[in-house]
Amino acid sequence: MKKLYCIWIVLVCLAAGCAKMNDKHDEFLARGETVYIGKVDSVRSFPGKERLLLRYWISDPRAKNVTLYWGTENSLSKVLPVAPHLPDEALEAMLTASDNLDENTHTFQWIASDLQGNKSMVFESLATVYGSRYQEKLLNRRIVNTNPDDYGNIDVTWAGASSEEELGVEISYTKNGGEAVTEYHPKLGTALRLEDVDYTQGVHYQTLYLPAPAALDTFYTAVTRMNIVKTINVALGKPVTCNGVNSGNITDPAQRPENAVDGNRAANSVRFVSTNTTPPRFLEIDLQTEYTVSSFKTWSGGGTSYNYNLSNFELQAWIGGQWVTVHSVSGNTDALYGADFPSVTTDRIRVITTTGEFRLYEIEIYSIIRY
Repeated sequence: MKKLYCIWIVLVCLAAGCAKMNDKHDEFLARGETVYIGKVDSVRSFPGKERLLLRYWISDPRAKNVTLYWGTENSLSKVLPVAPHLPDEALEAMLTASDNLDENTHTFQWIASDLQGNKSMVFESLATVYGSRYQEKLLNRRIVNTNPDDYGNIDVTWAGASSEEELGVEISYTKNGGEAVTEYHPKLGTALRLEDVDYTQGVHYQTLYLPAPAALDTFYTAVTRMNIVKTINVALGKPVTCNGVNSGNITDPAQRPENAVDGNRAANSVRFVSTNTTPPRFLEIDLQTEYTVSSFKTWSGGGTSYNYNLSNFELQAWIGGQWVTVHSVSGNTDALYGADFPSVTTDRIRVITTTGEFRLYEIEIYSIIRY
């Protein structure tokens, strides 16, 4: 009896289980069969500045739309109509700021659908969008040194590129004839010569970056003015006066004072030889405009060699209506003498001595000019 009872209990349980399974089966039958269409096959992304070009392939001809989801919990979406196309033909979609696309790395989920509402499985892709944050971190290429010559040429030494994303450098300047020039130097090295440059108009440059090999947009740093530093001889060719020459004839071609600023540092026939009579003896240079000066150099001598060094003399500048000594020398034995002194702004310079005489091939007064 107990055995029959147990069998009965088992049969009741089996019958109940089958009833539940039939209920679930009936539920699926009531909903109908689930049909999936083909999903997106592949995607290629082309990032840009606050925009993104998406190129995608979908071969299932039933697909009429693709819905693209992104953002926090897929809160953003865009429906992309699928135009008639060949199975291996790419389709394109552009997302911009108007689609609430922000600068970030986004995960996109692609779901295709047909006219009956059947959907595909999810296809997932990643893409980065660039914008102001990327722009702000870009560095203009650093310049180590600029070396301008007297003919308008500048040798520029650059530091190396700060990033593999750097494309090159764009440089703008004006030539001495007035022609405006913009040069692009891709993959710039560390040495570059600019020729026939009008320094006074300035030289400007900016660095170009491409954030990814397939990026749509090139990013530019802010334009920077190149710091061109040139030391110039402001005494060259300027008017000069003195209180006498050795021969007593101040127009003597071999002794006249303008020989000291003619640019010839060695010719005996064109040097300045001062009077050797009553001191002090001086040579005064009218710079014709104000310059900030901070160094000088002299070449003394006679015959075919540098000699007759100026042993004791002062270099003076006209400041505030009086002569101010900016450098004083005593006991010098060097025929080629030069020195730096604290910067002064002046339009007149003189060299004066109370002992000996001047036998100057040349004197140069230097100003550091920044363009």
